[in-house]
Amino acid sequence: MNSLQIGLIAIGAFVVALLFVWHWWQTRRLGRRDQSAKPDLSSSRGTREDDGAPLLTDVEAPAITAPRATLPGRAEPTLDPAVAQAWEPRVRLEPDDPPTAIEPEELPPDTGAAAETPPPASSGVTQHSGEAEPAAAPRTRLQSEWPFDERLHVHASVVNLTGGPFDAAPFVAAAGRATAWVRLFRQSPWDMFDPMHVGSVQQLVLALPLASRAGPIEASDIDAWRFALTELATAQGAEAQFHGFRDGPARAVELDSFLAAVDIIPAAYLVKKDGGQWPGTKLRGTLEANGFRLQSDGRFAYHEVESDAVIFHAVDGFERPFTPERLRTENIAALRCVLEPVRLTQPLARFDVFRQSLRALSKLLGADLKTSEGAALDEAEFAAMRDEVKTAMDALAGAGIEPGSDTARSLFG
Repeated sequence: MNSLQIGLIAIGAFVVALLFVWHWWQTRRLGRRDQSAKPDLSSSRGTREDDGAPLLTDVEAPAITAPRATLPGRAEPTLDPAVAQAWEPRVRLEPDDPPTAIEPEELPPDTGAAAETPPPASSGVTQHSGEAEPAAAPRTRLQSEWPFDERLHVHASVVNLTGGPFDAAPFVAAAGRATAWVRLFRQSPWDMFDPMHVGSVQQLVLALPLASRAGPIEASDIDAWRFALTELATAQGAEAQFHGFRDGPARAVELDSFLAAVDIIPAAYLVKKDGGQWPGTKLRGTLEANGFRLQSDGRFAYHEVESDAVIFHAVDGFERPFTPERLRTENIAALRCVLEPVRLTQPLARFDVFRQSLRALSKLLGADLKTSEGAALDEAEFAAMRDEVKTAMDALAGAGIEPGSDTARSLFG
């Protein structure tokens, strides 16, 4: 062995030893840093627990393991501002199955400086200069990758196992009353599913409302929905990930209680003054000459002149559907006019249209306006109705559900 080989061996041994020493030093330095940080974290945790503030670990570990109500029933609709204002929906941001697209950001430990830092503008915290009282706790606001409100739905995300496009129509057909959103390409924005214009898609998400006027969704319905989509995904070579189902039934009961508290439906009866009846042909002619159209479900719909939007419906006073044959051969004793503010944009303005139309109809038909209890529907009664509509619609909008929006229409369908 010559001197060159010996020198190379010595240099290699020196480099290996240097790397070993460097690694040992880094490990020891990180260990000391972790030990010094542990007391601060524990003290911060103890402070937050004393204050009653939720921790990130508390958020990640759901406290609810079973629905609050084992036999959910439909809450009776009634205006209850206390219930409407107190509703605070619980939301799970992580999917029920492992792959997650949304991860919570790490929160730094509380310090004195953090308390002095004002909240960002998007946090929903209200600040008033010169006021000593703290602002009310803001309602839940999600920053989500999904195009709908996660508080109000359970949902499924569907992609092709090969990563390519697939046909969304079979999944939409199997999803029932769920709302469908699609991405045509990987980086394109979400669009509502349109069967007339959309073929293959890159990703599909199906959002099933937690409640409707029929009541809260039940665990058995959720399981059946998931099973149907899973079987279809397997047959189509796709993968379905389900989100928000673990506490879905409990959230559905809470949401249904809130919806019932704001589901105000003003109604008025038109009754002929002399106690007689209107010939069906005359009634139909009067209604159609004043903006009403007979629908296939047996109701007359009043269409706004400017937008052609349906504002309210007129039905038989005894809840019998109108048909062309019946209107041609029978007389009608009473009309019942119904307004659904939750399904209308600008609900107060539409209520005013409703009130003016009823007054005009009562003159044209020679009728008295009556309430559901049979009392005279005078200006005081109309004013009380309008106040109820305003209170309910303010509560609905305060919860992040705009009256007349697609979300409101799906929840109050």
